[in-house]
Amino acid sequence: MSIIGLGLDICSIERIQRIITGPRAEAFLARVFTDGERATCSPRHDAASAYAARFAAKEALVKALGAPKGIRWRDMEVVREDGPPRFALAGVAREVMEARGLEAFLALTHDAGVAAATVVLQTKGV
Repeated sequence: MSIIGLGLDICSIERIQRIITGPRAEAFLARVFTDGERATCSPRHDAASAYAARFAAKEALVKALGAPKGIRWRDMEVVREDGPPRFALAGVAREVMEARGLEAFLALTHDAGVAAATVVLQTKGV
């Protein structure tokens, strides 16, 4: 197993708050986030923080992959079950990961008005 890619991104929570409470909120949310992410984030008292962390995660994954042509926001879903957050991938994101034999590791955090995400890509172990 080898590390193949690393992506890091930060996102202003205030910026996301302005977007999700503004006149174009629905268009933004529908374009960027999956139904599952919206169901997780929207009810939270800190919805902007949750959305900002997921936005940063998607940006970090795109950077780690080298911005493959045709990738879409909704190809990347941040899910959290029992354990750390992870990606559920579809479309171009899944195709690229499978073609390259990669798995992604994701870390999220938010503090001091920003959300941050780090993505490490490594080859799948045999």
